[in-house]
Amino acid sequence: SWTAMIVILVSCSMVTSNLVVEGPGSKGQAVLEGFYTFIADIAKGAIGEHRYRTYLPLLCGLFIFILVSNLIGIFPYQVFEHMQGWPQVHGEHFEVAASTTDFNVTAGLAAIAILTYLGSGVMVHGFEYIKLFCLKPIAPLEWLDLVVRPATLALRLLLVITADEMLRTAFLKICPAILPSAVMGFEVFIALVQAFVFTLLTSIYIGAAVSEHH
Repeated sequence: SWTAMIVILVSCSMVTSNLVVEGPGSKGQAVLEGFYTFIADIAKGAIGEHRYRTYLPLLCGLFIFILVSNLIGIFPYQVFEHMQGWPQVHGEHFEVAASTTDFNVTAGLAAIAILTYLGSGVMVHGFEYIKLFCLKPIAPLEWLDLVVRPATLALRLLLVITADEMLRTAFLKICPAILPSAVMGFEVFIALVQAFVFTLLTSIYIGAAVSEHH
């Protein structure tokens, strides 16, 4: 997680020091503008034209952090972990993996998404939103949502990325030279998809909370 954050902060600081208003700008600026446009389109469609900008920084942060974390874990570290001089922890070889294979990380990201979802509903609808969880006949369903939504956000990301890393490890043992390259290419695609799905679902949940119809 710290590695992902450092990579993001250093990369963005290098890009933002050379931003231009007119002209194409640097390659880094083009990448960041692409991320911005992509997430803005998602947020605008799910949350609405008038409110999506409020949540855009959070959604961009979630997408970029999850994507970078996923990509960091794709490199075949297993090739180097048993080499002499590789660091050890409590007698075991230090294992490098995507931070999104740790439930603490994915649960934390899901908690951020759900707290934002709940806070948005309260800010927009006030006490009427709180009544959904207390006084109305659908209250049990709303409480069930509070369990299911963060659980699915956290577990989907965790299990898919973990399965990808296990698949790559298996292919490294079967055929170290060729097959893992194809698996790693597939993992890049999965890394993008999982970052997109997490961000999209978060946008949909927020959009449902701030919607005028309840």
